[in-house]
Amino acid sequence: MSARRAAPPIEVQFPVTPMLDMAFQLLAFFVLTFQTPSSETRLDLYLPATPAALPGSSDGQATQAPSRRADLDLENDLWIRAEADELGDLKSLSLGESHLPDVAALADRLRRYNRVLNGRPLRVRLVADDRLRYEEAARIVGACSTAGVDAIRLADPGGRAGAKP
Repeated sequence: MSARRAAPPIEVQFPVTPMLDMAFQLLAFFVLTFQTPSSETRLDLYLPATPAALPGSSDGQATQAPSRRADLDLENDLWIRAEADELGDLKSLSLGESHLPDVAALADRLRRYNRVLNGRPLRVRLVADDRLRYEEAARIVGACSTAGVDAIRLADPGGRAGAKP
């Protein structure tokens, strides 16, 4: 009877050092290339409050709070429609039913509206084509801001919200 001795277990080599090196390289890459968002990327959005999103009452039913002054006259907003060509450049721009030649004319028209309103809030709804480049949309939003627009709301270009009043 010969007894067999069990062979010592095979030791598996697991190279940790290269993985740690790669992890630190990735960490350094992301830390060094991170850029904090600037104020240009911030958009103030005024979203309507729906009864389903409001806190529930004691009986579990949602109750709608009295509407704010800004919500009472949403139909008084000025509509800006921006359409783009195939490359995403601004093709046509209109304020309500009147067509404007460029963004400078839009800013001038909005300044005149602001003077006529005499302190009342000036709000616009921007209906932009899906193909419109960000730079073009930013120029329109910038023109609205410099003209004294209090609120800029983005409207859906396809559905009922995008229809002209």
